[in-house]
Amino acid sequence: MISTVAAGSTESPAMRTAFLVLMGVVVIAGLTLTIVRALRSTKPREEQMARLAAQLDGRNQVYIRKMEIGLSREDLLRVLHSRGYSLIDHRVGKYYEFVFTPHQPGRIA
Repeated sequence: MISTVAAGSTESPAMRTAFLVLMGVVVIAGLTLTIVRALRSTKPREEQMARLAAQLDGRNQVYIRKMEIGLSREDLLRVLHSRGYSLIDHRVGKYYEFVFTPHQPGRIA
């Protein structure tokens, strides 16, 4: 469908309009998610630490995009240690993985 719309085929204008609307919705949704994530990282330090602590509620693994957290590594480790979690820093995927390890909290992998 993409190639036929791009090539200007004889498909109905309704099909072309539906395609353009769908692509517009996808672009707007992506921009909205990016803006929300960026705004979360600009919140005050205490608020970010409280939100992180609330997410670390005993689940085995928690994933958070680095873009959403503007905390220093020391602040992250302080929250993790208090909740019994360890940190795995995924640099390629640009996210943090928090693993519940109550017997060895605060480790970095």
